Amino acid sequence: MARIVGISILTLVVVSGLDIGEASGKGVAEAIDALACERIFEYFTYCMEFLVAAPDHETPPRRCCTHIEKLNILAHHRTGPRRLCQCIELMVKGVAPPIVSDRVTALPIMCNTHLSFPISDSMDCSTIGQGT
Repeated sequence: MARIVGISILTLVVVSGLDIGEASGKGVAEAIDALACERIFEYFTYCMEFLVAAPDHETPPRRCCTHIEKLNILAHHRTGPRRLCQCIELMVKGVAPPIVSDRVTALPIMCNTHLSFPISDSMDCSTIGQGT
């Protein structure tokens, strides 16, 4: 229950941190994108402590690995790798401490899987194919 509340708060923080009143309308589009990312935020949250190299998180939790599998399914069958990239980038951009690239590289190895989507805080997601 506490994890679900934390995820909901994270989603609200991400959405409320956007400039909804921006004249160009970009803020509204970003808010809509954040809402569309809610499931991805929920799944990816379980990996964040490992990815930012938090103390006592030398390995990804089992739930992280389980949810990476779910994200791989979304990348292949529903959401697409580009949307996953965009949502993850939205989630991790500006996070302190930042995600550690060595941990991103280690994640699929430690979870005994692969990544069907990139994990980055500064990637051009428009270059990622939609693929199914």
